[in-house]
Amino acid sequence: MSTLLFALMRENPLPGLAAASLNVIVALCLVALSVLLGITIAMIAWAHTLAARQPCTVRVERRTVA
Repeated sequence: MSTLLFALMRENPLPGLAAASLNVIVALCLVALSVLLGITIAMIAWAHTLAARQPCTVRVERRTVA
């Protein structure tokens, strides 16, 4: 496939430019997908820690300073 693109690039550079721009678009989509997945996992972990939190049973005595 790449040899075909190299052969076409000698005569017409547009297929090579199209393949390069497609690679850039695919790379940007993969980066966006990984960021979105990371944010989703972080929010699920945060919600899990909120749901699993135990109520605090330690009581602090109030002191009055006079």
